[in-house]
This record gives sequence, C-alpha cells and structure tokens, in this order.
Amino acid sequence: MHATMWEAILAGILTMSLCLSIHALFMFAVLRSQVHFRHRFPKVTGISLVVPSILLATVLIVISSVLQIAIWAGICWTTGHFDSFRDASYFAGTTYTTLGSGNQPLGPPYRIFEPLAAMNGMLAAGLNTAILFAILSNLGRKRSGLDEFFA
Repeated sequence: MHATMWEAILAGILTMSLCLSIHALFMFAVLRSQVHFRHRFPKVTGISLVVPSILLATVLIVISSVLQIAIWAGICWTTGHFDSFRDASYFAGTTYTTLGSGNQPLGPPYRIFEPLAAMNGMLAAGLNTAILFAILSNLGRKRSGLDEFFA
C-alpha cells in the first residue's frame, strides 16, 4: 500500500474512529453487564459483589483493547513496514499503550499512524478509568458493605 500524506491521515483517522466506535460498544456492554449482574444477583453484597463486577468489566475492557490493537496492527501491516502480522501487532500494542518501543518506526507518510494509535489508546484508557470509577462509585453507594470506604 502506498499513499499520500493526506490519504494516510484519512486512513488513520478512519481507523481511530472505527476503534473508538468499537470501544464505545464495549463500554455499553460493560454498563449493561453491571445492570444485568445486579438484577440477577440482588442479594449479593460486599466483596462478592465488587470482585465479579470489576472482573467482568476488566475482561470486556481487555477484549476491546485487543481488538483495537489488532485493527491498528492490520493497517500498519498493510504499509509494508513489517515482516509479519505478529511484528505489526507488537508495534501496534506498544504504540496503543503509549509504551512505544521505537524498534521499527513507520516511514513516511505512515508515521501519522503512531500518534493516532497512541491517542486512541489514551482516549480508551481515560474512558476505561471513568467506567471503572463509575462502577466502583455505584457499588459503594448501593450495597457493597463498604460504606466506611465510600463515605
């Protein structure tokens, strides 16, 4: 795949939009799962409520992140800068998490994928933090049995 700078920017923005749309769907699933869990187990309180709620949310967040990294790996792999999808996945994962390896940066005009993937990961991390905080706050107010902690 060979593109102009503007085509690469557009491809990166579209990829980021797709990833954030997927993330939004997973955030909706996280919230729905919390409602479903509380309706299904209305008498569960304390640690028996908090641990499964947070674990379920975390699993969905991880699945969402892995899917987004795979999407970024796919677009990065099509640039021809990587010998394998595995290498592209490592690059996408370290970029998405803002760890950054610097082992094999993308060349022009695809360099724009790096900051867009990192921005995507940072936005997702912020949303993840907000969702987990909302879940903990809600559990604390409802029936966690941890009133002294959430007071």
